[in-house]
Amino acid sequence: MSHTTPAGAPAGEWGYQPALDGLRAVAVAMVLCFHAGFSWMGGGYFGVSVFFTLSGFLITSLLLGQLGSRGHVPMREFYARRLRRLLPASSLCLAAVLIARVSGEFGQVPRFRQQLVGAVTQVFNWVQIAGSSSYGNLFRRSPALTSPIEHYWSLAIEEQFYLLWPLVLVGLWRLAGRTSQRLLRLLVGLTVAMAVASPLVASAFGPDVAYWSTPTRLGELLVGGTLAAWLRTGRAVPGTARNVAPVALVAVASVAVILPSAGGPAFTGWMPLVAVVSAVLLWSLQVPGRMVSLLSVRPLVLMGRISYGVYLYHWPIFVLLRTHGWSLSTVGGFAAGCALTLAVATVSLVVVEQPIRRLRWPAGRTLVAASLTMGTLASVMLVVPLGRGFLEVDQDVLDAAAIDTVDSLADLHPSTTVVESATTTTILAASTTSTTAPSAAVPLTLPPLPSRPVRILVVGDSTALYLGQGLAAWAVAHPGYAQVDVMWCQGCGFLLDGVVTSYDASAFVARSREVVLDLLPDAVQRLQPDVVVLMSTIDDVLQRQWTAEEGPLSPVDPAFAARLRQQYGDVTESLLAGGVDRVVWVVPPVPTGSEVPELRERARYEAQHAVMREVAAAAGPQVAVNELDAWFTASGDLVAGWRPDGTHLTEESAEQLAEVFVGPWLIQLLTG
Repeated sequence: MSHTTPAGAPAGEWGYQPALDGLRAVAVAMVLCFHAGFSWMGGGYFGVSVFFTLSGFLITSLLLGQLGSRGHVPMREFYARRLRRLLPASSLCLAAVLIARVSGEFGQVPRFRQQLVGAVTQVFNWVQIAGSSSYGNLFRRSPALTSPIEHYWSLAIEEQFYLLWPLVLVGLWRLAGRTSQRLLRLLVGLTVAMAVASPLVASAFGPDVAYWSTPTRLGELLVGGTLAAWLRTGRAVPGTARNVAPVALVAVASVAVILPSAGGPAFTGWMPLVAVVSAVLLWSLQVPGRMVSLLSVRPLVLMGRISYGVYLYHWPIFVLLRTHGWSLSTVGGFAAGCALTLAVATVSLVVVEQPIRRLRWPAGRTLVAASLTMGTLASVMLVVPLGRGFLEVDQDVLDAAAIDTVDSLADLHPSTTVVESATTTTILAASTTSTTAPSAAVPLTLPPLPSRPVRILVVGDSTALYLGQGLAAWAVAHPGYAQVDVMWCQGCGFLLDGVVTSYDASAFVARSREVVLDLLPDAVQRLQPDVVVLMSTIDDVLQRQWTAEEGPLSPVDPAFAARLRQQYGDVTESLLAGGVDRVVWVVPPVPTGSEVPELRERARYEAQHAVMREVAAAAGPQVAVNELDAWFTASGDLVAGWRPDGTHLTEESAEQLAEVFVGPWLIQLLTG
């Protein structure tokens, strides 16, 4: 039947309800506004929760209808219909994203191959959980690092629900003796149990698991399923429900506006409770009324019919536009993004989805075709060259440039052999031996070939990784100049105590202690480097607390700066005592555009930089400061686009930096 259940009538049977397509349109509009970056839609991800509850409601209604009329669920037909409905557009979107990556887009996205395979195999949410870290979240807002398939986490949860729920529901139905009332009680118990378990799981495993895991989001689907079971008991929906519908719709919209974009029930496991708001709205739409009529207007219904495609395609389109400089939180940018999304979703529906959905294939043939499609896509994703993303090391380059401890350690001096490329390369470089920032770039010439390769050990965080990897590539391209080893860890710094209050960094502080106190001395003894280059960008400027009396401190606080000075000095003295001839502290370029407020405070970095200079001055001529921040400022347009996330160099820009500045600077320092 084509209308909602009339007031006072049993709600055991109902057919297509246009108002539910209208509700889909509202839900996807929330998501679009949220993903566009409108500050007033901070909790727009609640639109995904509305989809969850609506899916649980509709799928459970379908399954219970089949159990009531047939006494069983034709599983093969059920799965075949789901696959024909969902797989074509999902596969097309993934194929398009894969082609875009091969063509040069989304090149900095980390773990991209794992993400693609996780998306096509419907376990993307678990891939996200396995690869998530609070440190990585500091850079997650960068368009260059944003995955174009990040939204597949919710699709994976729905697919996992569709796979398991028919089997579970049939089992519960049989356990209930095939009676609606007993089944309803079992479903209420299961829903309550999942709702209670969700915050417990969140408390035990953290906010990432709370947001992305299937168990913590299952309650939202079960709330819809329980509503469907309640209606199947034959209870009439009272006519007064039409008066609840406007209030419920306003409540749904209000939740999307009020919820914070980070934190709140989605990150603490309480979304099943919030999903009750969606369920009340669904219940109230089961009788005719003004709200049903409003949500049934043709534009909303049409939008609802393509909402799956809109959700699928909007995110990669939004990410692509952002990486090319579009601002989607402006009226023009948002309109352009939505128009492109609607066009792609409509073409996908008409050209691909509907023709496949209308196929009269037997269920078995559909299952075979779907398996072949998913298998082929996964196989291609596993073998196609994708390049490296963020924090994915080029191990071949590092191996090729690694320090060879068999080589002689004769004194460094310029070779009498003339190398043409070494004597003719002139670059722009800031003067970096003084303690004051240069006012302009000055010429720097690459020195002659040294008598043996300079041994360089780069130590620090992820920004040091890219600097060191760029130096390694430079060393490979300039044989005889240098050998390079890199010792890095995500979130590493040289401030080895205190509690970071910005996020949970306990693991990173512990790893920093291991690197600096244990691994670094061993590496110095084994590799005998001529110079150790130390670099850490954000980790040593974050808010820290040592005592309750002091409270959280920043580098501009004297007590913080004193500890920083002491520990930077300890690292320097330890290296010199271990036999290192030269130590270089790199003053990193100040990050730009971070979403974390304290990381936009230049005063923090200036305080850290001042400590580096003080430590170098106190240690004497064996310790130098590389004023990379000043060099970036003096170089202007030369470095535009070198740090797409505002903090990290790319592989290409790191190689350029090593070629035009850091590589020659180090050779001059050690052989001059």
